[in-house]
Amino acid sequence: MKQKWSVLAVYDSAEAQQAATGFCDNLVQRFWAETEFEVHWCSQAELQQRRVAAEAADKAAQANLLIFSVRAELPLHMVRWVEKWLVRRGEREGVLVGLPAGEANAEETHLYLRHIAHRGGMDYLTDVPQTMRFPVPESPESCAARAHLVTSVLDEILRVSPPP
Repeated sequence: MKQKWSVLAVYDSAEAQQAATGFCDNLVQRFWAETEFEVHWCSQAELQQRRVAAEAADKAAQANLLIFSVRAELPLHMVRWVEKWLVRRGEREGVLVGLPAGEANAEETHLYLRHIAHRGGMDYLTDVPQTMRFPVPESPESCAARAHLVTSVLDEILRVSPPP
């Protein structure tokens, strides 16, 4: 059964959108056998509209993969939008991708995005990974199933006699 990953790609220009499209194409080619991707797109300009920003924040809070393809420093409305979904995201696992940029000011943006990934407990990448780690399911059924598993580490712990 294929894993399903929700992806939100945010871009600030036509060139940045092309970079994000190339990234998504490579991602799908590499992981199509085991993963189904549901990709949503949003431009930086669209995030100035309240309704679009709210919908995109919902998607970002739930996304497994967030792609930022930006060529310059993030404007204030983008920073506010990032802070909004980051708080709502909680401790969900995920990946934040900051695609390489062409402008010198973009280095600060990537440092900011790496910091956001760290604060959100997400991995930070700048390229398509060689392997994909899937988040642990959080349903009650999956928790119960994991509770009954005896892994090799647990088995080893249970076999070792405590010192006298």
